[in-house]
Amino acid sequence: MSLDKSVMYDMMKSFFEQNVPYAKHTGIELLEVAEGHGQARLPDRPETLNHMGSQHAGALFTLGEAASGAASVAIFADKVSSVKAAIADAVIQYKKAARGTILAKGRMQRPAAEVLQEFNDKGDVAYTVDVTLENEKGDTVAEMEVGWRVKSIV
Repeated sequence: MSLDKSVMYDMMKSFFEQNVPYAKHTGIELLEVAEGHGQARLPDRPETLNHMGSQHAGALFTLGEAASGAASVAIFADKVSSVKAAIADAVIQYKKAARGTILAKGRMQRPAAEVLQEFNDKGDVAYTVDVTLENEKGDTVAEMEVGWRVKSIV
């Protein structure tokens, strides 16, 4: 079963908004949900700032998590009701103060077809998504590696 991009985007956005209340609170928007890559944006809002007036580390982490999910959900779109996906581990490196709106770009380290083949063969797969978080000038404010684990539940 193949889903078009707009349906996949709407599914991911709806799931994200309904199941991740903190992400909804931060105002994170999913911009791109695609096979192997995705993007999300954190708007500049008082609710997401820290005591220094820059974006809070927790909001940045949540943004990176969202972009990593957007980068990988497309390959499991036709299996959404038969898999359980969860973050197994994540590492973030904060490079500079994140001021203003922040854009996160996620890209799977392995080809999507390879990840899907391993899942189809074993019913279980682990993979990593690299995420770069940038300010409006295009400066990198943080980098993340997010390790995902997807298992069959049927």
